[in-house]
Amino acid sequence: MNQELLELEELLNKGLERINIVDARSPSEFAEDHIPGAVNIPLLDDDERREVGTCYKQQGPQDARMLGVKLVSPKLPDFIDRYFEVKRNNRLTVVYCWRGGLRSAASVGLVRLAGFNVFRLNGGYKSFRGHINSFFDNFDPAYRFITVYGPTGCAKTEILRSMKGKEYPVADLEAAACHKGSTFGNVDEPGYPAVTQKSFETSLWHEFYESGAKTFLTEGESRKIGKVSIPGSVFERMGEGVSVLLDAPMEFRIRFTIENYKPELYLDEITESLMNIKRYLGKNRVAELKGMLDAGDYETFTKVLLDEYYDPMYRRSFPEAADHVIRINSLEEGERLLSEIYKSTA
Repeated sequence: MNQELLELEELLNKGLERINIVDARSPSEFAEDHIPGAVNIPLLDDDERREVGTCYKQQGPQDARMLGVKLVSPKLPDFIDRYFEVKRNNRLTVVYCWRGGLRSAASVGLVRLAGFNVFRLNGGYKSFRGHINSFFDNFDPAYRFITVYGPTGCAKTEILRSMKGKEYPVADLEAAACHKGSTFGNVDEPGYPAVTQKSFETSLWHEFYESGAKTFLTEGESRKIGKVSIPGSVFERMGEGVSVLLDAPMEFRIRFTIENYKPELYLDEITESLMNIKRYLGKNRVAELKGMLDAGDYETFTKVLLDEYYDPMYRRSFPEAADHVIRINSLEEGERLLSEIYKSTA
């Protein structure tokens, strides 16, 4: 048995938050998705990786390895220093690459030569990705949802995030997607450009893994959020869950929507998104709405959008007969009522 290899199951059982995890892949591979909590200490950057790959195809594996050595050698002191910083907490340190092959093996060998005891993840990122796929393909029947529906501006997301901060199990789909789940959903979401389907699924899996609970609060969403899609098994279970219809007075919704979307800061982004709904509201109405934005009349702009666009579109997705219907006048009231429903359900 190879004493430097560890299996993914060992890491998950120990707890990812108790382990130093190092991703030896290139920055672009890391950006697409990575094991939660991992830090990126690439053996080769993206350009170097392409250069070695080209050498492998044109000249063969031996020349490619020699090129890799030449590229890595000048960076070795900084490379070791970065591992030294990671190892300061004396936790178990595990390195992975794409398949748990050459890049992670080379990283482990170099770091061990410097006197640090580190391990390699057997199967690399590929084994982790297989675990994620299996998790959603065989979604545990014990998982249940309390699914919260409601019109735009009734503060569903804000209430659920406050409850999550108080240790309630919440599957925050919009946070994982870096998108508010609406036509204007990427406004004030700086992480949105970097989100991928893989990173979304990893973030969602991590919610379940970290919590250990079986009953989760979540927000009723369309299958597609921004540029990612909710795994089918989760989306189906959400629809089967205990349904809560949350509503609030129009004045509350207008005020909250303006606070949430910050039109005074993101006027260009909101204007761009407005142009995407001409086919729903018509050219003339969109021109009127743009005039309201330009004049700073955010209240009227928001009321028109809620009345004429959001409410007619999204009410069709509400359950015909929700298990619970609550009307709120404050975030605190919504949190209290949802907490009571969670406690009585879970």
